[in-house]
Amino acid sequence: MALKHASTQPLLIPLDHDPVNRRVAQIAVHIAISQSQLERDLNNLLARSARFSVVKSSIGYNTLSDVRIIDQIPDQVSDQGFDVTPQPKLLFIGVERSSEMMMQAACAGAWAYVTESINAQELEEIICSLVEQPGSPLLKQLASGKNTAVQVLRELSEPRDGRARVDKVENRLTGHEMAILQLVAQGETSKDIGELVGLGEQTIKNYLVKIFEKTNTRNRAHAVALAAQNGWLLPLVET
Repeated sequence: MALKHASTQPLLIPLDHDPVNRRVAQIAVHIAISQSQLERDLNNLLARSARFSVVKSSIGYNTLSDVRIIDQIPDQVSDQGFDVTPQPKLLFIGVERSSEMMMQAACAGAWAYVTESINAQELEEIICSLVEQPGSPLLKQLASGKNTAVQVLRELSEPRDGRARVDKVENRLTGHEMAILQLVAQGETSKDIGELVGLGEQTIKNYLVKIFEKTNTRNRAHAVALAAQNGWLLPLVET
């Protein structure tokens, strides 16, 4: 695999004296990986950067973290009782970049998807972007094209097995909230949505917070999945 640090030079500066610590807040990363070798590789990689504070193993489910790295689709039902709020953003590491796996990861609430061939610099960049930038990169990627955008809604609306199936939920969203959620389903950022509907970016973020509260969802991908599974979203028209 390619999870290797770009440099093999030892760290000569103690972490508590590293200027990065004084400029940038640490990102707490919970590694919840089933493969022991992959878990060791990630631990070794992230430990080299003063930017990250690594939360290992199962203690992360009861500890605040910014990002959780997983390699299996989580059982959302069994996980509901573990996490404190706010819940970490999920980064899924897969063996290959297949549409099926990316769809499954998005439906499970993953914000980003990478493969085990990712290099150290790319992994660090995507973890930082999850914390620093709004929106779901995975949902944005899946909905970026006219064909894949339709596929996103089709896949999210597809019935799942008995364990993962979502019971029908009453739509308590207003017309404005549904219009915003529809744009979220198309992969638009808060800034882009604001420009499209004539509202400020912060106002859109406030709308999203209210949407999450009303739908009892964790993030954009989760809210879109719930809305699609309940038939709230309009079909995307291919042009």
